[in-house]
Amino acid sequence: MKHSFFKRKPLIKPKLPHNAHLGKETTKELKQAIQDQLRAIVIKRDGGCVMRGRFGHICSGFRKDGELILQADHLVPRNNSGTYADERLVVCVCKGLHGWKSVGSNLRKAEYDRFIRNLLPPDRVDLWERAENEKWKVSKMDWRLELLRLQQLYKSMQNS
Repeated sequence: MKHSFFKRKPLIKPKLPHNAHLGKETTKELKQAIQDQLRAIVIKRDGGCVMRGRFGHICSGFRKDGELILQADHLVPRNNSGTYADERLVVCVCKGLHGWKSVGSNLRKAEYDRFIRNLLPPDRVDLWERAENEKWKVSKMDWRLELLRLQQLYKSMQNS
């Protein structure tokens, strides 16, 4: 019998129990859960779009049932792992404002950033500037731990 350098794969893949995936979420699934949790946190914290009624802004972007669509906008690009799950660097904006800023590869980002900087407390603006200048690139993040931290934060916000 001839031996091969390649391992043979089984012809039939064993079926896993229905709950075998628990605790084994993919990075993509964890990051989506983090985004969902961040959105809930910033909506609760900011009370809706941070620009509503300011600088002449009129919120836009409604669902068919008339409810305003709110989104979590990362002040530092999401590809920066070190700030990805930091709620201090995320604000709640209406869909219309988010689209206005983002059109044409963030054509209006500088103007948008000026407005937002005027609304945030100095400590968050300072954190934002440090994150942009230092480019907090982290190679490995424990996304499960980040999600747990955000879930606990949201729970504490609900209780207060």
